[in-house]
Amino acid sequence: MRLKILFLFLLQMVFFSCESDSKENELKSFTLSHETLELSVGETMEITITEAPNTNAPLVWTSDNETVATVFFGQVTAVQSGTATITASLGEDTVSCVVTVPERTYELVWADEFDGTTLNTNYWTYEVNGSGGGNNEAQYYTDRPENIRVEDGKLIIEARKEEYLGKQYTSARIITKDKVDLKYGKVEARLKVPKGRGTWPAFWMLGYGSWPRAGEIDIMEHVGYQPNVFHCALHTLTKNGMNGQNPHGEQYFDYAVADEFHVITMEWVENEFMGFDRIHIYVDGVKTKTFAETPQLQDSGDWPFNDKFFFILNLAIGGSWGGAQGIDDSMFDEPVRYEIDYVRAYQLN
Repeated sequence: MRLKILFLFLLQMVFFSCESDSKENELKSFTLSHETLELSVGETMEITITEAPNTNAPLVWTSDNETVATVFFGQVTAVQSGTATITASLGEDTVSCVVTVPERTYELVWADEFDGTTLNTNYWTYEVNGSGGGNNEAQYYTDRPENIRVEDGKLIIEARKEEYLGKQYTSARIITKDKVDLKYGKVEARLKVPKGRGTWPAFWMLGYGSWPRAGEIDIMEHVGYQPNVFHCALHTLTKNGMNGQNPHGEQYFDYAVADEFHVITMEWVENEFMGFDRIHIYVDGVKTKTFAETPQLQDSGDWPFNDKFFFILNLAIGGSWGGAQGIDDSMFDEPVRYEIDYVRAYQLN
């Protein structure tokens, strides 16, 4: 009888011991080395599991916003500014880390607010010619106040339907070559494009040297026959508008973009991601496109965007792209104006 009681007692102890171990495993917490993390763009850091329940379930890592931060077996890489939640999952058990990638901070280094009544020729040079801009454009570029002027705190570039030195249209184009240039940083312009089929306003930059080897950055282009679209593009020696292989981006709107002013922004960042440069284009704070340097481009020398570039503002009429669907002369019943409120350039702090 005593042996029977002892046996039952030992059996009960084993049962409670197993049950206790089971509960301990079930209640064991699931934790990471970081609950929050702040990384700069391009920076990488490893998140590790510090405690986990016993389970045969596979460990799965996910990011809820891979445009901000990616994760690979716990290795987190910051892609661009914003917030992302990195989650580790073991079956139904999950634990997360919130990753913040702060905005880059910039210092203003140059600006033209177009105050006063005349164009600042310490910054800008008029280009006066009827050569077609290399795109078979139909206008003659002048420096006349009828075509370009500063008024009411804005630069006005006005295209006109008129016979002038063998052309049927006039307009204007200005550049900052040898006066103002930029190598990396942030560029911002607030502008309002004209409406009308055949218009082709642009805000862009060129490198010093021969085209296309020296490079071209089209921060903003708009063609009037696509009234709800802004375009951006790069041109290099082997990938340019002549062969149609240049990288480009578009941002679509549900209204005509000529109806209001827009803020166009470019961030041009050195060694931003894995040691490679990147160029980001935004319209009204919404990203249009990221252009990225790659090992192939770096090795081939076909990434000229690591030197100084100067600014260009112009309003073309017609041309190989702007005039692809003809020129609607009835648009000149009203003033055809490209208005620029300001152009600003910044460098990283």
